[in-house]
Amino acid sequence: MPRTPWFIDAFTADYLEVYAHRDEAAAAREVRGALGLLEHEGGQHRLLDLAAGAGRHSLAMAAEGCDVTCLDLSADLTERCAALGLRTVRADMRQLPWRDWAFDRVTCLFSSFGYFETDEQHLGVLREIARVLAPGGRALIDLMDPDTVERKLVPQSVDVLPGGAVVEVERSLVRGGERVEKHIHYVKNGQGGKRWSESVRLFRGPEIEAMTRAAGFEIERTVGDYDGRAHVPGETRRLLVLRVDR
Repeated sequence: MPRTPWFIDAFTADYLEVYAHRDEAAAAREVRGALGLLEHEGGQHRLLDLAAGAGRHSLAMAAEGCDVTCLDLSADLTERCAALGLRTVRADMRQLPWRDWAFDRVTCLFSSFGYFETDEQHLGVLREIARVLAPGGRALIDLMDPDTVERKLVPQSVDVLPGGAVVEVERSLVRGGERVEKHIHYVKNGQGGKRWSESVRLFRGPEIEAMTRAAGFEIERTVGDYDGRAHVPGETRRLLVLRVDR
């Protein structure tokens, strides 16, 4: 039988418990930065939050007056997202279920780009984003910086969550540093727990620059975090502000 893609197994209710430390206050700060980078004009722009998960950032966008639509593939996460009162669609980012020019802005936050096995699929996602953006529209893509990951990678960690659940994580670079993988063992109530993996493509600068150009984008700006600081390889993330012109 074909192996289930990791992102189908990983993004369940257990995922939300393991990453509960990513709180609403941080999301609010990050969203204010993201909207500034996108030059977003409140209700005048239609915003798509791609790979929105349980809606942590989307809820902050709505609080800022954004006309936001959320998309994710996970059944558990989209259920949580919709329960917040957010406009939510369950679908695959490789085939966006909207007409051309449906949005003015698109966000893809917190390393949600790079999940797939081939770069043809990643290019396809970028082309779909470009397709649903209106002329002059912008997208914000948040990527891990390969040098930063390599420098700061913690191979193993064990954390005890409130309530006594234990999270064991193993991290490694694979395929010559092309991907970073995490293997997670989540144990709660003293039971055997659940195991899952996460695997994200790491893009070098020339790789992602060529890919965005092939999708029809111009890179307007590259920054190292949501506060607009400079991108420094080995120190920061890599956030791209992309613009599509027609």
